[in-house]
Amino acid sequence: MEARRAPSEDAAAAASADETPRVLAGTLAKRSVVLDCRWLGYGGAGRITELLLAELRQAPPFGSWTLWGSPARVEPLAFDGARVEALEGDPHAFFGQRALLRVPRGDVVLYLHQIRPLRPGRSVTVIHDTIPLRYGGNRVLRLVKHAFFFAAARLTAHVLTDSELSKEAIVRDLRVPARRISVMRFPVDVARARRVADVRAATGQRDVLLYVGRFDTHKNLHRLCEAFARTRFAASGGELELVGGGTAEVRSLTDWLRDAGIERVRVRGACSEAELDHLLATSRALIAPALEEGYGLPAFEAAASGLPVAASRTGAMPELGAAAVLFDPWRTDEMTAAIDEVTARAAGPPTSFSQDRLREPVLRVLAAALAEARPNE
Repeated sequence: MEARRAPSEDAAAAASADETPRVLAGTLAKRSVVLDCRWLGYGGAGRITELLLAELRQAPPFGSWTLWGSPARVEPLAFDGARVEALEGDPHAFFGQRALLRVPRGDVVLYLHQIRPLRPGRSVTVIHDTIPLRYGGNRVLRLVKHAFFFAAARLTAHVLTDSELSKEAIVRDLRVPARRISVMRFPVDVARARRVADVRAATGQRDVLLYVGRFDTHKNLHRLCEAFARTRFAASGGELELVGGGTAEVRSLTDWLRDAGIERVRVRGACSEAELDHLLATSRALIAPALEEGYGLPAFEAAASGLPVAASRTGAMPELGAAAVLFDPWRTDEMTAAIDEVTARAAGPPTSFSQDRLREPVLRVLAAALAEARPNE
């Protein structure tokens, strides 16, 4: 006689079945879902929020949805039938706890970043990676981060993450059972890729190697600058532009470059999406040199526009295939060679790496969470 599975296993299996539309209709209909949109405008989590909202606009989901965040950012992206509940301010504030008592009521909350209010209730949480547990700050701060990540994982019914590598890290570092973790794949923004390619065709390219992202320790920017300084590209007049740091990070890196005597490197803070489109269109190539990476969205968006990419062999980067020159991020000589190779490549046409979507995987995980009782509820 076949052993009966636990209710959570039944729910996850049903939510993953081929009859997805019927399951979702039955589970989400007449249920209320809160979508945490506070990250719009804040780095990778904000970009993922935009991509998810774009797909929900194309096919509004079942159920009653509340979009929680800044109305100025949320309302232009909202889908039919959703209501907006306002909350202004930086979602990082007080490590995400400023909003602890202001989470809207709903049957389930979808938090799109691991920095989330630590409150009970049925929820799904995106944990992008566990990299902060290994890099940045002193040992005490990393222990605090570990306690926070551990609590966020325990308060969620299901975890969404960016890659198989991140899933393995969450299982290892946070002791979350693999069955409670789903990997979501990011769609290529085809319209953006074509827009960038059109600008490139109209304006041409500059001899600039572009980096886009945070300036955290694991992003490996010091080694990148050292590798760049040794390239033929730099010797022939090429420049490196680093975009995305905070004010203090920009100042610190600028001072380090001066003391190291490294020239032809421009360092700047975050930029708007329109500015980023222009940089992707006019640069010679993009580089992603991180020691660890959960996914690497800037590299995929650059490659989708036809821009040559050099990337470390980590996260989902190997999925770029022939569109990227891969290197060992610990080897300065490999990075130098990759820079010279990628900056000599011609830009190509816009391309799509996959037909992945966020909508269905996210809705399936929400449906599983709604069908599953949690001990803290």
